[in-house]
Amino acid sequence: VELIARMGLGDTKHNIIGQGEVDRWLLSSPRDRKEILEEALGLKVYQLKKTEAERKLDAAETNMTQVEALVREIAPHIKFLKNQAEKAEARGTLEAELEHLERVYFARVLSEIEKEESAIAKDAAPFEKELAAVEERVRTIEAQIAAREKAAVKDEDLAQLEREITGLEEKHRDIERGFGRAEGRAAAEREKIARPLMRITDATYVKEKIGALIRRIREVSQDPISTTALLGQLAEELEQLIADLERGQVEITPDAASKKELEAIEAEAREFEKKLQVLVADLKRSKDQLREKESLARTREADLRKLERELREAEEARAKLRSQLERATFEREKLALRRTDFDMELKIAGVTLLQVREVNAADVQESLPTQELFKKIERLRGKLEEIGGIDTSVVKEYQDTKSRHEFLTGELEDLKKASVSLKELIATLEEQIKNDFDQGFKKINEGFNHYFQLIFGGGKAKLMYQEIVERGSADEEGAEEAKREPEYGIDIDVNIPRKRIKSLSMLSGGERALTSIALLFAMVLVNPPPFLVLDETDAALDEANSQKYANTLADLSNKTQLIIITHNRETMLRAEVLYGVTMGDDGISKLLSIKFEEGEQYVNR
Repeated sequence: VELIARMGLGDTKHNIIGQGEVDRWLLSSPRDRKEILEEALGLKVYQLKKTEAERKLDAAETNMTQVEALVREIAPHIKFLKNQAEKAEARGTLEAELEHLERVYFARVLSEIEKEESAIAKDAAPFEKELAAVEERVRTIEAQIAAREKAAVKDEDLAQLEREITGLEEKHRDIERGFGRAEGRAAAEREKIARPLMRITDATYVKEKIGALIRRIREVSQDPISTTALLGQLAEELEQLIADLERGQVEITPDAASKKELEAIEAEAREFEKKLQVLVADLKRSKDQLREKESLARTREADLRKLERELREAEEARAKLRSQLERATFEREKLALRRTDFDMELKIAGVTLLQVREVNAADVQESLPTQELFKKIERLRGKLEEIGGIDTSVVKEYQDTKSRHEFLTGELEDLKKASVSLKELIATLEEQIKNDFDQGFKKINEGFNHYFQLIFGGGKAKLMYQEIVERGSADEEGAEEAKREPEYGIDIDVNIPRKRIKSLSMLSGGERALTSIALLFAMVLVNPPPFLVLDETDAALDEANSQKYANTLADLSNKTQLIIITHNRETMLRAEVLYGVTMGDDGISKLLSIKFEEGEQYVNR
């Protein structure tokens, strides 16, 4: 609503002139003309704010009347309730003192109990700390022992390795025997073949070489650990001897059968040699594992014995510490019984532990000795019994009534302040409306006269203030006159060239239309609305006035959007877009449109 009002739109619809309504402004009352001008100038938003402020002011004044009546009604009752509350206050003072002393007394007793608890805890703390450390040590040692026992080398593992070594040694001896037999057979076969056929270049060298190799092989069989390295060396010497034979130093020409048998024996010897090498390597690896596991077993056994000794020492220390803590436990139990009695006393007195702890430490230290403090508490309890009970609802009622009185008084002050603020706001808005209206009125007057002279070719037109007098009885008029300021409307005075006009009723229909158009254009010029709708406002104009009207519309199109319904050729010539409605033989309306700029381009092709 406020946005629409700021744009100069509203109930008067001054921006929409319907068919036959062009002169309705001239025929309107002075008050209605003023409303039209206010709306056209965008003052409606201030009027709305003023109306809202006046509504709030009326509500505030009504509320002030009601609140003042309530305040007058409550005032006598407050006095009575105040007297009753003062009587209750005396008892409240004694109760507050008693409550304070009880809390101080209980705080002192609690302090003594907590000091004893702290002393016991302080004495037991070193033992408890040491016991915790010892128990942790016991758990650690037990875990280490369990881990050692789990990882220890078992006797059956060692026995298994020894059995494996014995089996490997037995296989070693069998392979040695097979290797010896194969070498013997090979030597015999070579001698058998070479005896009748051999031509020896250096027979003494070959014989000595083979004999030496056989002796070294037998020596190797007595030491299994060095078998692998020596067999490799013997293999190289045999290969050298074979090479010498191939170079012709020893030439043998055996028959085919003897040669085949010799090759089979030599292959068997080589197979025994390979098995012997593998067996020696396995035997060495097994013996190394046996020595390593035996060493590891001895080390772990020693560690286990050490851990078991440490465990026994830790368990002895734990038992000793537990014995030392038994006395502290007994003292704690005694103090717990005292604490139970203390809690029971708190419950009987209706005091919570939190309230006791909130007592200032200085009050606990500086108050009377415990026994004298207890006696004073008993005396206060006796006085309260003598006073007897007082209805606490009186005090509550007094507080509620007092609070309500204060609330109403505050509300009354707030309403008075709000009333003053609203009156100031209304005065400010009225001044704003008056100033803006006066300025706009002056500009519209100038524009009205300008367009009037332009349309009529001279003459004068002006707007004037006119006081509005309401009809009523003389008594009512006198009373109202004293209360309100005079109200003004707007009157119109025109002077057409070559025609004497005493009132607007003397104007012809066309003259009223042109005068209204001049006023409309003046309002649009001062505060252009978003759009302006004119429905056959030029119907009563002749050709000359139609041209003036059309020229003025062309000028206004730069200020606002114009939507014009017309049959006037001059008006249509000034339009940018023309829409036509026609009805065909079928009775259906059709809408035609053309933009003059595009039409001109089409014609000029």
